[in-house]
Amino acid sequence: MRPTNLRRARANLSTLTLLILSAAWGASARGAALSVDAPDSCVDPAALAEEVSDLIGKPLASVAGVDFRIQIAKTTHQRWHLKLETVEQRPAGAGEPTVRGSREIEGTTCAELAEAASVAIAVSVRSIAGEAGPTQPQPPPAPAVLPPPPSPSVGAPSSLERRGEGSPFWRPAIALALTTDTGALPSTSIGVGLAASLQHRSLQLALLATWFGSEDATGADHTGGTFQLAVGGARACFAPRGGRWTPLACGGFELGRLSGTGQGVARPETGEAFWRALSAELGVMMALSSNTAFLLTGGVAVPLARPAFVLDGSELVYRPSRLAGRFTAGLQIGF
Repeated sequence: MRPTNLRRARANLSTLTLLILSAAWGASARGAALSVDAPDSCVDPAALAEEVSDLIGKPLASVAGVDFRIQIAKTTHQRWHLKLETVEQRPAGAGEPTVRGSREIEGTTCAELAEAASVAIAVSVRSIAGEAGPTQPQPPPAPAVLPPPPSPSVGAPSSLERRGEGSPFWRPAIALALTTDTGALPSTSIGVGLAASLQHRSLQLALLATWFGSEDATGADHTGGTFQLAVGGARACFAPRGGRWTPLACGGFELGRLSGTGQGVARPETGEAFWRALSAELGVMMALSSNTAFLLTGGVAVPLARPAFVLDGSELVYRPSRLAGRFTAGLQIGF
């Protein structure tokens, strides 16, 4: 009976040793951790980890031996800065982990840098997987080479971009301009205009208001009238950004008030007409800084109605032309 009991004790001791080693290995081995330090409104850590998992074809938590640290912060001039570090895992209390690779990238939006970070982490994971295999000691791996950030014209995937308050989806701007009109009034008139716009990628939507100075129309007998035009309208522009210069191709409509007051008559009266016109413009914006630009456009307004202003019920004083030319120069300020 003694040999049997001795064999059973040895077997129980071996089983206990295996359980202890397995527990120790399970406590020390863990998957890659992703640490994100960025505004909540522009990147979701869980969505970022899921995006990396889709790129590498397996859960990020299944990657052992390394952790990833991401910092995204806003800098001056409406720019964003990304710092990505790949660090070796260390047991608790073992000191600061060793940084295996790092990369710093700048971009125009936080969501853009979040997309670049997901691609960079996937490249690092594949590089680490390629190093595994040979059992003999290998030289220290070189820092992971990360791809350049995606073009600003390519939007971030919906899984990474939040439509929160901090998301730069539409960029507002206001513009103050001087506008000339030839055709709507008796002679070329200078007006002051104000525009409020929103731009997303290559689409710009704007509301406009312009007041033109008064112009006179008189006949040989020195009778005639003084005319004024005030309009408001809306337009949509194709405005693809390309560095410092942004071309503009716009179309819209305008509504307003065209008025005329008699001159050289015993009892001058004021007549009013409802102004309606379609407009088309071509132009360019030249960036002066990160949020200001010089605006220059030229185009036409096509009246949908041409009211006639007369004296004494029969004498024609003025009627707008079939086509009015417009030229605008101003300053746009973005927010």
